[in-house]
Amino acid sequence: MNSTGLQRLVPLFAWIAVTATFFLVVMQILSYGFIPAGDARRHAAKVMTDKEYNQIVVLRPEYQIDHSPGWDWILRRFDGWVLRPQHQSTDWEVDKLMGFSVAVTMLCVYLAGLPWLRRPEAWMAVLLAQLVALPEMMLRLDQGRPFLVSEGALICVLFAWGREGEEKPSPLILVLTTVALTLSVWLHGAWYLWVFVLGAFFMAGAWRKTLWLGGCWVAGVVAGALLSGKPVAFLYGAVFMAARVFQEHAPKWMLVGEFQPSEGEFETLALLAVVYLWRRWQGKDMGNLLRQPLFWMIAVFWTLGFQGDRFWADWGMPAVTVWLALQLDDWMVKKWPAESGRRLLLCALIAAPFFLDSTSDLKGRFTRGLTEPYVDASKTDLKGWMPEGDGIFYSADMAFFYDTFYHNPTGNWRYILGFEPALMPDEDLKILRTMQWNHWNWPTYDPWVQKMRPQDRLEIPSSMQPPIPELEWHSAATGIWIGRKPAAAN
Repeated sequence: MNSTGLQRLVPLFAWIAVTATFFLVVMQILSYGFIPAGDARRHAAKVMTDKEYNQIVVLRPEYQIDHSPGWDWILRRFDGWVLRPQHQSTDWEVDKLMGFSVAVTMLCVYLAGLPWLRRPEAWMAVLLAQLVALPEMMLRLDQGRPFLVSEGALICVLFAWGREGEEKPSPLILVLTTVALTLSVWLHGAWYLWVFVLGAFFMAGAWRKTLWLGGCWVAGVVAGALLSGKPVAFLYGAVFMAARVFQEHAPKWMLVGEFQPSEGEFETLALLAVVYLWRRWQGKDMGNLLRQPLFWMIAVFWTLGFQGDRFWADWGMPAVTVWLALQLDDWMVKKWPAESGRRLLLCALIAAPFFLDSTSDLKGRFTRGLTEPYVDASKTDLKGWMPEGDGIFYSADMAFFYDTFYHNPTGNWRYILGFEPALMPDEDLKILRTMQWNHWNWPTYDPWVQKMRPQDRLEIPSSMQPPIPELEWHSAATGIWIGRKPAAAN
């Protein structure tokens, strides 16, 4: 093959290089045995049982259906079709489910921008720039949670709809957008947050796009709700949970991380400013920012981030990524032809630091979970120390629920605190908030101690035996103590 023939393959080689780098990053992270903390653990563990969440966690009656039914369906299909036929142990099974969750959700974000750009290396370069400016970004990308599917859908929607130009989208874009929104609603459940996206298009004056996109959103919400099997309960439950969080008026530091306020992320704003000024210096006509939906997406969600970080991290940052990618893609196209050999050199110069930065076990972020202590109900020394019958595990630590449920998915008990404090019964939520306000002083556990039945247990993270004489105590793992009523002793 002559040099001209090789040059024609440059675009293909560039696409292969970028795509392969994304897959290699995911494979390298999983090779550490990485197990993300938080909700990914409960999603994987729930596949191991046929129980609904109200049989696993003590929940308010308004929460009748999981807000991510589609994700549960996908995990169960993967488990039933791929994992269980291999006849491995339950521990092996749930770990593989976790790896599948991490891989699929990361790739939803990594691959979402590629079909919309003429230079795929521009997308990887922007992701690298954001990781350098904000290393914490990787903590969002590797969580293995279905919100990343919504993030991937949002990226596609913003690329397809956020560019300046014709107001009426093609039939293909309408169909693909409806499908993307359906998957987002069914897999993630936060259907109401897409209203803010419509608001950004409205404020940009893109009236026709707002109407067309709104129609896709309505169709996606209806389709996603119907797929859940309980459409009314599904739609209501998602709004109820969000409303409960903000109606409680608890101090922000008491809320889960994604509901705590953002600090404004000056680094990202600085990156946006530098790229904007750079493009203006090159003579690029940046247009009227107030007429651009991406500008309003960034502005609106950056502002809402001061109320809750998830607005900025899950919705504002994807808009930042799309805008930066469009600028860099435009520059690359004008800088050199698609078949230029220097593209491959540039791909290598981007792919190498992206791979090394993304897969670096910085501060043990990928291996920390391998050595964390946890309660293993199968241990002989814990016989009689786990809840019995319809017993309840009282604990003021959400991490205890995630870890214990993950390692004991078939346990015959319920947890008083699960994946969202606002879903606790009012009395127990007040007890929890009192504990937090008083920094978990020993007397604050007394209301739960008084409520406990012989089959119930109380968990307290402590380096020493808790000084609560009403209970017997056993060290279940390093830094984890379990207490029971004396009458429950064998």
